[in-house]
Amino acid sequence: MSAYFRYNPAPDGHPGGLLVRGTMESKMQCEEIENLISGGLECASVRVRSDDGTHFDALVISEEFQGQARIRRHQMIYATLGALMGREIHAMSIQAMTPQEWAARGSSNG
Repeated sequence: MSAYFRYNPAPDGHPGGLLVRGTMESKMQCEEIENLISGGLECASVRVRSDDGTHFDALVISEEFQGQARIRRHQMIYATLGALMGREIHAMSIQAMTPQEWAARGSSNG
């Protein structure tokens, strides 16, 4: 698991030092992203993972994707994240499926 550093000055202007951003903060960010997505879409399931806190993998299962093209599904997810895309979220790999597609995928994997 890789970590990176960020300078964080204290609110009173005194140096706050360097903060290590690793697994715990990445997990918190993932949970925040999951909450944003599930707050903007009615989801059966949302799972977001990251190793570095800026590149994410998302699995979103929602009935709202029924009849929507892949690009439209991604746009729906991006809309829930707003300005975070391209800033805090540098890149996101998305799997967007309906519950039926997810169930079919599971049964085809044996």
